Amino acid sequence: MKKPSHFTALINYYQTEKGGVVNPISTGFRASFQFPFELQTYFGSQNFEDPELIFPGDSVSVEVTLINAESFLSKLYTGMDFEISDNSGVIGNGVISEVYSR
Repeated sequence: MKKPSHFTALINYYQTEKGGVVNPISTGFRASFQFPFELQTYFGSQNFEDPELIFPGDSVSVEVTLINAESFLSKLYTGMDFEISDNSGVIGNGVISEVYSR
């Protein structure tokens, strides 16, 4: 059973030369999300409707489902910015464009 998305965001994935991912990513890609003024980092699953593959340097609208972030969800708002990272470091940034009601 797929969990419902918490928000949609425009995410800019950095080019490989600037610390971004090396290989294309697809739906289900998980990364860490760091929000301003929040000390905790949250893992999130990303869902890409179109295109199916995202390449380094792409900017795309993404549906995000945060994992184990129930206490933080009420703090999300449209226009909130964030950074995403993986084991190699920060791989992109984004801005929330829509928050889904809970």
